[in-house]
Amino acid sequence: MTSPTPSHDTSSQPQREQPPELWRRIGSAVFLAALALVALVASPWSFLLLVIASATILFWEWGAATRSTGGDATTIIHVACMTAVVIFVAVHKFELAAIIFAATVATLFISGYRKRTPREAQLDAGGLVYVLLPAAALIWLRSDPTYGLSAVLFVLVVSWTTDTASYVGGRTFGGPKFAPTISPKKTWSGFFVGVATPIAVGILFALYLGNTSPVVLALVALVLAFSCQMGDLLESAVKRNLGIKDMSQLIPGHGGFFDRIDSLLMAAVVAALIAMRNPSAPGTALLIW
Repeated sequence: MTSPTPSHDTSSQPQREQPPELWRRIGSAVFLAALALVALVASPWSFLLLVIASATILFWEWGAATRSTGGDATTIIHVACMTAVVIFVAVHKFELAAIIFAATVATLFISGYRKRTPREAQLDAGGLVYVLLPAAALIWLRSDPTYGLSAVLFVLVVSWTTDTASYVGGRTFGGPKFAPTISPKKTWSGFFVGVATPIAVGILFALYLGNTSPVVLALVALVLAFSCQMGDLLESAVKRNLGIKDMSQLIPGHGGFFDRIDSLLMAAVVAALIAMRNPSAPGTALLIW
């Protein structure tokens, strides 16, 4: 498998998105959403396979962006660790998952400092944390037999709604830039529309579930939407630091897979933190108030 080639940062050059590019974006988004929904609804194990496959692609892109190769020994270590951890999380062997995760992070740090520069060692270990934590969080939420499916669906819909609303709001209203030194295209209008719109998702989910507070679930959606914005900003900062515009050119109209799900990565972790209020039933803890 050849490595994806990150594109160099040209964000300072104004570019107008052409209609064909917009349709490619829409087509890619619809395909990925449909794939995620089918795997999520089919069973916890089909969703597990999807998460493993998705995380593998992310590690491949991370290697290409940080080490100029997506198929080296570090990528293999990343994938092996992630696969073991999410499987142990799926079967509720959390101690084993934590031991493998901690040991791999330590190994990457130590070996990286010995063989390469401190920055490269930090990128190797940081890439593992960046991808593995959201993957494990989604698997943990899905493992709840009562509300696991609904919980992950909630996180996905909030993420998709935030991304879409931010894009539409920013292009419609324009205005001052939100973080010009990190992501020149993001505006305050897009930020506020992107954070506020998912409130409706929380209310609709509460009405559908029927046994939770619409107000509280709307607030949970608001928190997750904010985390989506921070996740998007974090990936933009990473790309800015690496001097690239996209993590790869894997997805038509979107760049890399990282560029498509950057907001979901942060939202999944925040959702898991909220669900910690009832570790034995994480999906229930996220949705039922």
